[in-house]
Amino acid sequence: MILFSCFFSQKINLGSGEPMENKTKKTKLIVIIAVLIITNMITFTVAITSNMLLGNKLIVTVDSSETAAGIKKLLVLKEQIASEYYQDVDNTTLIDGAIKGMFDSLGDPYSTYFTSAEFSKYMEMATGIYEGIGVVVTEDEQGYTYVIAPQKGTPAEAAGIKTGDKIIKVDGEDVSTLGSDAVVSKVKGPADTIVNITIARGEEIIEMELVRKTIEAKTVESRVIGDKGYIQISEFTDKTADDFETQLSELLSQNITGLVIDLRSNPGGGVREAVEIADRILGQTVVVYTVDKNDKKTEYASDGEEQLSLPMVALVDGGTASSAEILAGALQDTGVAQLVGTKTFGKGIVQEIISLTDGGGFKVTNSEYFTPNGNSIHEKGLEPNIVIEATEFMMNNLFTDQEDVQLQKALEVLSTSN
Repeated sequence: MILFSCFFSQKINLGSGEPMENKTKKTKLIVIIAVLIITNMITFTVAITSNMLLGNKLIVTVDSSETAAGIKKLLVLKEQIASEYYQDVDNTTLIDGAIKGMFDSLGDPYSTYFTSAEFSKYMEMATGIYEGIGVVVTEDEQGYTYVIAPQKGTPAEAAGIKTGDKIIKVDGEDVSTLGSDAVVSKVKGPADTIVNITIARGEEIIEMELVRKTIEAKTVESRVIGDKGYIQISEFTDKTADDFETQLSELLSQNITGLVIDLRSNPGGGVREAVEIADRILGQTVVVYTVDKNDKKTEYASDGEEQLSLPMVALVDGGTASSAEILAGALQDTGVAQLVGTKTFGKGIVQEIISLTDGGGFKVTNSEYFTPNGNSIHEKGLEPNIVIEATEFMMNNLFTDQEDVQLQKALEVLSTSN
């Protein structure tokens, strides 16, 4: 148990107008009763909550003497900085920095602490509405920020930002190893303002000037190609499963004979959305399962109430990640669809997002997910059934359906399945 320094005082009003001897006896009695009451209250509070705040004094229960020593060291160093550093320091900034450092020490780019302002911005992404340039990023162990994919119809896509680009400067500031969260906070800003991005693409350094916009990500698009349906999912936000259901119904009303599900350059998003889409397509089956460090297995299954009885192909590439890989893996393992394209990104770990009472929050990796057949995706990716690379023309230009060799291969596979 650690005692954080401060004071605790109890004021007792004894009244007036009585003989001194009686006052003294009553004083002793009241003090004894007060001490007993306070002692019982403290014991009860600690037993129930394992911590207690008494003015500026905090009593907490910790798991080990090492943790106690570590917290004491943290507080001593914080006070040393406050007294010795040549400029004034903000206590909140110091504590936030210490907490961030604790998460950074995990060496996991997906586990992060957010201040109140950072958490608010992060949660915007879940709704699909925010102000910025529309690019989804990740980071490596050295803190370099890489583009997973630009979002469709955004300034990032229009500027030609591509999967694998490394963001090294924002408005002239070197952000090479600051980590993806810091880079995102610098790139985002009010709509209609300018941000300058410097990216490294292999040996080439490219300067870009982009105008930020309000991004309301349209995550599902569809059309009919010949007698085949085509439906593209660019990412998974809160509305994606509903939009998928709406557009799939429209395609089915046009009597399509097969379906291409395009998951290329899809960076993922909410697992729940991917499972709901799989539930609409698959019969009763496990869609994905997770395993935590205690070997606890949690299954996410489709109920089989709806099933799509059409030949299907899913398009994937190196930008297909996370929840997109969950959907692709379920389609492949159940034999419902073949995968066409190139190996996927390989992000197969799950983060839990937790809000804090001060408006901040954190995300922490709590498990690894596996495809229905028990295949791990993390740092491996999914291998397509049919490998076909995008052409150099596709990688550097806008292209038509006829120029999309991967889509044409998918349509060919569907034609031979009928």
